[in-house]
Amino acid sequence: MNKSILKNSDHCKLCDNMHFDFNKGVFCGLDMKRPKFNNKCINIYLDEAYKEKIKTINIEYESVLKTKTDTFGHIIIYSTIGVFILILNYVLTQYIFNKGFISTISIIIFVIALIPLGRAIGIFNFYRTALSIAKKKKMILDELTKLYNHSYDINIEHIVDSLKNVEHKVDLSIKKK
Repeated sequence: MNKSILKNSDHCKLCDNMHFDFNKGVFCGLDMKRPKFNNKCINIYLDEAYKEKIKTINIEYESVLKTKTDTFGHIIIYSTIGVFILILNYVLTQYIFNKGFISTISIIIFVIALIPLGRAIGIFNFYRTALSIAKKKKMILDELTKLYNHSYDINIEHIVDSLKNVEHKVDLSIKKK
């Protein structure tokens, strides 16, 4: 990622000195001003907020990646159902027309076929958007981590209970170069 894409507020969001106000936005808790620096903040304090951001962003990224198989499975199922209904509609329409009738049933069945096809497109768009957002956050985090001469190893265990609630057990180690 190009460093010029990074905003000063991206640095601040990792810093324990960051403060947020709905009117002012992100500002530094040391001087209570908006961040003004080039490339790197000399007063950045990477501790608890930094660790929490690493955990949160990586959990979000891995969680989206874990849904890939289910997502594409749903896309295939809904697309197959939609196409099947369209084929059935075509055969039924041909049968009705060959008998010399004109019926609105073909239009109704066509509209019904659009429902699962729309669902498949919606599922795909949701996954693609979630993945794009998670990738961008992770790229910014990794770029900032590298900029401040840090690296991290993270191991995330996704624990699902019987009600499909997900908890995450995170093992994080941060290395300062």
